[in-house]
Amino acid sequence: MTRTVRIALVGLDSSHADQHVRLLNVEQRFPGARVTVLADDDPQRVAELADRSAAAGVQVRAGGPDDVASVDAVVVAHRAGRLHHAAALPFVRAGLPVLVDKPFTASVADAEDLVTTARTSGSVLSSCSALRFVPDVARLRAAALAHGEITTLTVSGPADPGSAHDGLHFLGIHLVEAARSLLGGDADLTWGEPAVGHEDDALTATATATTGGRDVVVRLRCVNPAARPTQPFHAAVSTTGGTVEGELEVGPDYLEPVLAHFLAQAAGTVAPDTRAQLVGPVALLAAVQAAAHAPSRAGSTHPA
Repeated sequence: MTRTVRIALVGLDSSHADQHVRLLNVEQRFPGARVTVLADDDPQRVAELADRSAAAGVQVRAGGPDDVASVDAVVVAHRAGRLHHAAALPFVRAGLPVLVDKPFTASVADAEDLVTTARTSGSVLSSCSALRFVPDVARLRAAALAHGEITTLTVSGPADPGSAHDGLHFLGIHLVEAARSLLGGDADLTWGEPAVGHEDDALTATATATTGGRDVVVRLRCVNPAARPTQPFHAAVSTTGGTVEGELEVGPDYLEPVLAHFLAQAAGTVAPDTRAQLVGPVALLAAVQAAAHAPSRAGSTHPA
């Protein structure tokens, strides 16, 4: 009989914590995995999610951020990426598989330290946006490749450099991950230095992505969610034979493929994320954020 993977959910302030509990404990989409420990400074939030789990027959207890002895894997789910390094580090040091919610971190130094620590401890370290797995991304890539090789692409979506949640890191990671997947998800994809411009309702960043020995010009259009609160994720892909474009629908269960990917990594059936996958997007967004010199504005009204 296979033992259930016991998961600590650390950081409960985001709606993502609700979805993790729903998918793993309430609806039990993954029979071999359950959240068994909830760690957060808000005891009311811990009790709320524990009650939902108990109603589905899953007993969950409150735990601390360094509760490494009684779990098999960890999901760090704070809304703010600046909290992720401190929350994930004890578990990464202990060699546990750790899924860090997007954004991986809000600084390159934090990202590098977690990756270096994981290499030393043998921890499987994962982090990604749900946009990596959205079916519309795969369909759009296939439609583009039917016309020829990809030469340029533009990904648009909500992202605010003045957001209280780490600026562009909070939602900008979705645009970067969508672009990566549209380019094929090469584990060694690298980003050139971005050029940043401004429109009336958006900030644009243009950078060269090098993947598979080829350079592709990528334009990330970060639309101010305060000005356009219903802005969808959208991509336009130009190839040697034409251009295809379309919206990228996320759907209500957008974290399910993220969890599936992580659990497969923890089981050793899918390769762990590489340094380029983990640190590259953080470095790109940090460079764009630094170049933007944006004044502080109201936080995003778009769902996380």
